[in-house]
Amino acid sequence: MNGKTIVANIYPSLNFSKIRDYITLTKPRLLSSVLLSTVLGYILPVDTSAGVFPLLYLLLGTAMIGAGAHTLNQWQEQIPDSKMRRTKNRPLPTGRLSGNEALAFGIIISVSGFTTLWLSLNILTAALGLLTLFSYILIYTPLKRKSVSNTWFGGITGALPPVMGWTAARGTLDWEVLPIFALLYFWQLPHFFAIAWMYRDDYRRGGFKMLSLEDPTGKKTSVQMLFYGGLLFISSIAVFIIGQLSLVYLVSAFLLGLGFLAVISLFFRKSSSENARKVFLASIIYLPVLSSIIILDMFIY
Repeated sequence: MNGKTIVANIYPSLNFSKIRDYITLTKPRLLSSVLLSTVLGYILPVDTSAGVFPLLYLLLGTAMIGAGAHTLNQWQEQIPDSKMRRTKNRPLPTGRLSGNEALAFGIIISVSGFTTLWLSLNILTAALGLLTLFSYILIYTPLKRKSVSNTWFGGITGALPPVMGWTAARGTLDWEVLPIFALLYFWQLPHFFAIAWMYRDDYRRGGFKMLSLEDPTGKKTSVQMLFYGGLLFISSIAVFIIGQLSLVYLVSAFLLGLGFLAVISLFFRKSSSENARKVFLASIIYLPVLSSIIILDMFIY
């Protein structure tokens, strides 16, 4: 008798495939970017000597709240997800997990994350975690089926993790956190506009309201991409201007920002799915590379 059989006999309702489905609900790849941005907020305060253990508690608590938000989002969107090609094979639309299982899982890990942040760090960080959760499931998710403004509201939710990192390190909410908050916010908009253009037929099937569905030529979408790409460039430079990083970061941010804007300009000239994909790929390269430069800069220079 192998190990899988033993586990299945002891816990008949919990096997390895179901565990994998629970992990899928948390959206691990998206969660990893959330945690990376949280680390940025934690290390950026220049006059703070925060230790490793608070960082570990921060990552644990943030991971659980983020996983809970992603799970509850999918619980809310079971029907739309079943209509969309890119989401129809998720655990809930296929019936591999029930709605009640997802709801219970989402609530339990969300509460656990909030408790971890509160007891291990401070109430301010825990409150920001709760704000992130509620803004995601109570504002962004319902708004997706009502108004194209969901993208702008969703960007606020996605930009809160570095603020949580900042308050975990300092215990206070300071104005110096604004550039990294803005950087994360403005990065998300070209990123999600590109996704919405690539999958606009899918979003239409799911009943979601996206700018791309009201923009047959792509002109509105491309203008928005360029505008927020420009604000992203300014925000990345602002991180240096307020004295948080070195000239190495400034040069890197300048070159990365210009490169990202150059890719966005391709979509501006020709609003095709191929060029939207290029913007998407550039966005998922830009953020990890810039984040890595920030981390190295903080510890080397």
